[in-house]
Amino acid sequence: MRFVVLEICACIVASLFLTTLTVTAVHRAKRSSTDAHHANALTEYLWAAIPWIMIAAAALPAVRLIVAEH
Repeated sequence: MRFVVLEICACIVASLFLTTLTVTAVHRAKRSSTDAHHANALTEYLWAAIPWIMIAAAALPAVRLIVAEH
């Protein structure tokens, strides 16, 4: 049962991550294509990725416990 819940949570997180990246990419594509905007692309993607890195760092110990108890 724990693995089923873990898989459901993983699917939800993956879909949210993909949605975040898609929205960021679409938003960037709709803006004007000046050099100043292209220079900030890496910064925008990093700001979108930082919360996901934090979530992954917080979730890893819990996932390890769930897998170890099985």
